[in-house]
Amino acid sequence: GNPDLTWETVTSANIGVDFRLFNRFYGSIDLYKKKTSDMLMSIPYSYTTGFGNNIGNIGGMVNKGIDLNLNVDLINNSKFFWTFRASLNYNKNEITELFNGLNEYVIPDTGTKLKIGRSYGELYCVKRAGVDPRDGKIVWYDKNGNLTKTYSEDNATFIDKQMFAPWTGGFGTTASWKGLTATVDFSFALNKYMINYDRYVLESPSDVGLKYNQTKRMLNMWTTPGQVTDIPAATEKVYLDDSFAENSSYLRLRTLSISYALPKKLIQKSKFFESCNIFFVGRNLLTFTDFTGYDPEPEMNAVKFNYPNTRQYSVGVEVSF
Repeated sequence: GNPDLTWETVTSANIGVDFRLFNRFYGSIDLYKKKTSDMLMSIPYSYTTGFGNNIGNIGGMVNKGIDLNLNVDLINNSKFFWTFRASLNYNKNEITELFNGLNEYVIPDTGTKLKIGRSYGELYCVKRAGVDPRDGKIVWYDKNGNLTKTYSEDNATFIDKQMFAPWTGGFGTTASWKGLTATVDFSFALNKYMINYDRYVLESPSDVGLKYNQTKRMLNMWTTPGQVTDIPAATEKVYLDDSFAENSSYLRLRTLSISYALPKKLIQKSKFFESCNIFFVGRNLLTFTDFTGYDPEPEMNAVKFNYPNTRQYSVGVEVSF
């Protein structure tokens, strides 16, 4: 039991405007600020307690941003309907307080660090400078920006890359004509980064990847003096540095649906049912991203062979009697 554990407290303020113009163009704009106190997260415990960590109230955080929602009815008459919609959110967060009066706290084995004045979710790791073409060894930056061939977690630093996308949103369109309706919806996230642990395993021939097949990038492995490449020699131990932090921004075709409602005249002649709708729905059909892992969408600091979002197809007939 922990008698000091409490609920998170959130206080918020927002101001917004809803608008509609010419009976075709409508939407909303909202500005918000949320302050979280007694934020819940895992904190380290002394092993004398029998636990290494547990949930605790670690401090405070402020989120502020803007939400935009826009809709436009491009065509709207008795024969044809066509509308377009879009949404955009920008969010910025800042840690304002940590437990026990700490100014900063590294979350072990996660590649993240909490620090007052910085954003929650900012990646924290050692920066790689490249591979020395003379001997194929990895070169890193130390805390002072100097080059070193000795890896040390003491040289870890914020790399100005967030696991949580500050920009998110989506857009889509719906069109209807004589019982035929088509809907397309996209979603996106921008300036989002994740550490690709999969690549770390599949591009580490001398250590963690010994048991596994390697990616074809390993064909560029350093082998001879003077060779310029970003893949070190086979004898080099690879560490989880910032070279595995990939841009996981994406644009995804979230939903594609096509349906056809049989004409009422045809339904009335059948005398068996009141309506009949034939439909096709596809989900997660296309994804555009530079992320080399299975799925760019998870909001986490590192992906470790996580199952991706599934691509789904549904075909059916909906009948009412």
